[in-house]
Amino acid sequence: MIAGYFYLNRAQGPTVLKIASGPYRSDSYELMKEVADVVSRHSDELIISVIPSKDSSNNISLLNRGLVDLATIRSDTPVVSDVRMVADLFSDYFQLITRSESLIYSPTDLIGKKIAIANFGTDEFRSFWVLVDHYDLPINGILWKTMPFEHATKALLSGQVDAVFTVRSIRDRILLNLFEDAELKKLPLRYISLDQAEAISIKRPFLQVGNLPKGTFSGKAPIPKSHTITTTVQRVLVTRADLDDEPIRNLTQILFENRLDLIIRFALASAIKPPKTDEGLAIPLHHGSEQYFNRNQPSFLHENAEPIALLITIAAMLFSALLALRSRLVSTQKDRMDSYNYVLLDIAERANDASEIEQIKVLKNTLFNTLEKVVRALDTDEVTEEGFQTFSFLWESVRVLLVEREKEIAK
Repeated sequence: MIAGYFYLNRAQGPTVLKIASGPYRSDSYELMKEVADVVSRHSDELIISVIPSKDSSNNISLLNRGLVDLATIRSDTPVVSDVRMVADLFSDYFQLITRSESLIYSPTDLIGKKIAIANFGTDEFRSFWVLVDHYDLPINGILWKTMPFEHATKALLSGQVDAVFTVRSIRDRILLNLFEDAELKKLPLRYISLDQAEAISIKRPFLQVGNLPKGTFSGKAPIPKSHTITTTVQRVLVTRADLDDEPIRNLTQILFENRLDLIIRFALASAIKPPKTDEGLAIPLHHGSEQYFNRNQPSFLHENAEPIALLITIAAMLFSALLALRSRLVSTQKDRMDSYNYVLLDIAERANDASEIEQIKVLKNTLFNTLEKVVRALDTDEVTEEGFQTFSFLWESVRVLLVEREKEIAK
């Protein structure tokens, strides 16, 4: 028993949460590394272990197999029912970038042009074909080639390709390096608007419309040159449904209560926000995160105090009315039962004064008629069961009295 006490009350070590973050040095990887560092500074109960991975589909696979506890994924990634949302992280933008001397001004101009896209099977690779499908571009009419984005940026600057397509945040390190290198080499680039982004989002609801202000990537020779429309997809943090509420609540609390610390370390952290539950969620919110987000919301009793008070008042009034009605009903039943008892007492009194057999017979008929009335009254709830029992005792006494009086007169 003592050993059990010490076992249950032994010092518990911190909870280790493994996060599949996406490719090494990607935005989501860098953000999760900063989150891990901030968590280590602000909590003795949590340790975040960041694991680099291939892409969102790979992250979901790791999550489903229980190899990790959380994962960063794109919101358009298919998930199973036991995956839960923790927070929205940031938006990834569909980005089509070309050399200025190329005659590419819209996605339809890609026909006959050389374009670098992401490797086979990745989220970015699939996103490019979403674009091709929407603009109805001929697959064989585009000279596409797969390569990592680092190689694609070099190929664009060297003129090996006419354009590159990628899906990543606008603060991505490699993307910013591309525009910096282009400016140093005095090689102007053009950012292509996806002018049908709204139509794309209608066909694929997990994609949204994004806007890039003029000069987002470069202010000297502004890129983009004007306000530009494109397609975005949300990057989110998810976890397993079976994970305990407390560590997820603690992680959510650190994410939102130490935002300044995170933003100083990694500017993209400013985009972290709670899921928009009022618009409905494709992935249900984890109970731990929900507890944190709802911490300041009034309880059901506080929120509905006035209606509840009104209902209680109405219930009390109805209860009082029912009590009064019941009291009146009982009083009526008692009065009715008393009237029948008075009839019995009258029969007994007349029996004592009777001197002839015929008088006793009349009283007997009256006695049995009274019993019949009382039985019918009992069936229709005009008298109570207790009142009937009292009546029956008195009725039997009167019946015995009539029998004895009849014998006395017969002598």
